[in-house]
Amino acid sequence: MAGVLFSACHENLEERAARECREYTQKHCPVPISDIVVNDSMVYESANKTVRYYYTLRGAADTTALNITNVRNEMLNGIKNSAQLKTYKEAGFSFRYTYFSTKHHGKKLFDFTFTPKDYNK
Repeated sequence: MAGVLFSACHENLEERAARECREYTQKHCPVPISDIVVNDSMVYESANKTVRYYYTLRGAADTTALNITNVRNEMLNGIKNSAQLKTYKEAGFSFRYTYFSTKHHGKKLFDFTFTPKDYNK
């Protein structure tokens, strides 16, 4: 047990991100975020230093008729204002959000990536 605690104290931020994403997914996903959004999983992509979220849209939101610009702007504002992401933003991480359809299994509706250039404006 002491070895586990000792090694956890020495994990870097990227290792922490990978662990936190994995643990969140195992413990909570899929988890409804609202009546129309389900968080399916989170992963950390070390190759591009990106925290990636996978969602499924259902009901009225499960359409390509949504205003993509409005959705993207709302997500970017959420990142800019998130205290939870502060450490990751300061380290220059990117955040990627991929939304799939419930009606049309496997159909990607949105895929947004936000880099420090986006959220530090």
